[in-house]
Amino acid sequence: MANNRIYIASDHNGNAARAYVIKCLQNLNYNVIDCGPTAAQGKVDYPDFAQAVCHHVVNSFTFGAFGILICGTGTGMSIAANKIDGIRAGIATDRATAELMREHNNCNVLVLGQWRNSLSQMDEIVNAFLTTNFAGGRHDSRLKKLQDIEKNQ
Repeated sequence: MANNRIYIASDHNGNAARAYVIKCLQNLNYNVIDCGPTAAQGKVDYPDFAQAVCHHVVNSFTFGAFGILICGTGTGMSIAANKIDGIRAGIATDRATAELMREHNNCNVLVLGQWRNSLSQMDEIVNAFLTTNFAGGRHDSRLKKLQDIEKNQ
């Protein structure tokens, strides 16, 4: 499995889904690095956990790392993640979106909303995201344009 390392975090609204997704990934022999939070932390701020995961992904993506972020709707985590240079994060609420995020956009961070999907749907979405490859081709020039936008900020 080429893309074996998965960094994962949530805010307090995504704790239950994060625990479930971690177990699913471990059952599939992924190397899961849980970036928190712990239950003892109570309510937390999603930008802190998005930043932690995304820095790991950016610093190790060439080695095959991906990130998964979970909050209530996915919106906060997605906004925070996309502030980090080199991150292409998207919210997926179904299998097709997860596949297209990888195939067309080469997303390296999957964002889920615990309030948006059942746990079994999340399992399907995560699996689709992690098993779909970037198509390249016509999408390469679009990714280059995104990188140019990052550089010109």
